[in-house]
Amino acid sequence: MSQPLVDPKFIDDFFATIAPVEPGYEHAAFKYIAVRSGDHFAIVQGRLFLNITDPNFPPLRFQSQNVRAGWYTLPELKLDVRGLVERLTTGKLGTPDDDLYFDRAESGRYAATFVPFHPEGLLSQSRYNVLTVLAGPMPEVRQPDIDWEIRGASPPYDGLQDIANELGVGAIAGPTANVAVVAFNVAFVDMANSKVAGTNADLRIVLARGLEPKNVRLGYRFFTPGTRAMRGDIAGEAIKWTEDGQFRRGQAIITVPEAAAINCAVSYKEIAQQHQWLIDPDKVQNARRAVYETVDPKLENLKAMIANASARGQDARQLEAAVSWLLWMMGFNGVHLGAMPKSRDAADLLACTPAGHFAVVECTTGILKAENKLTLLYARAEAVRRSLVASNNTYQRVLPVIVTSKTAAEVTPDIEVAERLGIRVITREGIERIIERTLIQPNADQSYADAEQAVSAALAKYQVQPTPPLNDMMPPVS
Repeated sequence: MSQPLVDPKFIDDFFATIAPVEPGYEHAAFKYIAVRSGDHFAIVQGRLFLNITDPNFPPLRFQSQNVRAGWYTLPELKLDVRGLVERLTTGKLGTPDDDLYFDRAESGRYAATFVPFHPEGLLSQSRYNVLTVLAGPMPEVRQPDIDWEIRGASPPYDGLQDIANELGVGAIAGPTANVAVVAFNVAFVDMANSKVAGTNADLRIVLARGLEPKNVRLGYRFFTPGTRAMRGDIAGEAIKWTEDGQFRRGQAIITVPEAAAINCAVSYKEIAQQHQWLIDPDKVQNARRAVYETVDPKLENLKAMIANASARGQDARQLEAAVSWLLWMMGFNGVHLGAMPKSRDAADLLACTPAGHFAVVECTTGILKAENKLTLLYARAEAVRRSLVASNNTYQRVLPVIVTSKTAAEVTPDIEVAERLGIRVITREGIERIIERTLIQPNADQSYADAEQAVSAALAKYQVQPTPPLNDMMPPVS
């Protein structure tokens, strides 16, 4: 019996995992970039996004002498999800335009990895299942030749990465050609319409249209200062459901304690899909935030400082101040070293948890690798570790953190470098989530442990097989 071209274990695990929710993925788009390799176009990077609603991608078909890129729906390819994976591992994919090739490694085989909780999903407290199929080495991409060819094409782009950004397939970093199948969460808490007022909580959830409401469960936990957490759940049959043509929408109204923080988790067939925090905005549980709001109601000044952060001048220093205030509201004790000229060669911020663990924080309004920021941050964190060991404080842990006012999409090419160095990356989206978390009773040690877990998860994907970053596309929320 001949040996299969790819070990089926990870592929089978992926399809077994998404099987209970697969009917919810009514929209799937295969996006790709291919470059000329001899007499054919070979895929260098691709993504098959499984969505619960139509993401309305703009049409894109690009071709120059040595580059071809675009996207197709699965009906256009006359394939289902498993069929696409199987076709790719034959080495050739037929399309309505012309064949694309997925050239195997010198061994004649492909490799596969499966990440059931992709780090980018964890950032939004959501479950993303990601299968990645790896082929052979990417064909040679001659630079700057290719980028200048693309600039002269119709329509023109700035280069290969500009096309990748337009498609949302992540940074083209190589060295291995790869295609990832990204299965997003099929249910989520509707944060735009969920409300807590006094002792009344109006909880809203969203479910993929192709799934059955009876299989949904909405779990919740109440947290109030000085009391034990209270827990409960609501079965799908007890939730009021409507349909708007895109989603199934659920509503449940429950009674909660005054000033409680509520953690809601929505699951389908007992598989958790997402969790979120809710609180009455008029009754802030976090005493530090309540005190801070006496000088900055609803954090409007802080939010403006972050939004207006620019690459040069005073706004860049204001970002450091804003981050230091957020850390304080999150329960950290810290010092803003970057505020004074004589200490600007040190890290921007040092923060400490109640248990005595340290974060060495660098803030930037530009790309992560600018001015050797990542290398310097790594070195400064190592210096803090050495100092702790030398003073016999070996219990305390040290975590390097870089905070940027740019979005994840804008710094995608730099994130892998930071992750490989064990640096926690917080982008604009992450800052916004931290602002939301300042509403609840702070637990700096738990926040620190969560950050360490995210760093460990990011490192793990490079220690096995590379799991390429996805893109900044999130499941549609309305």
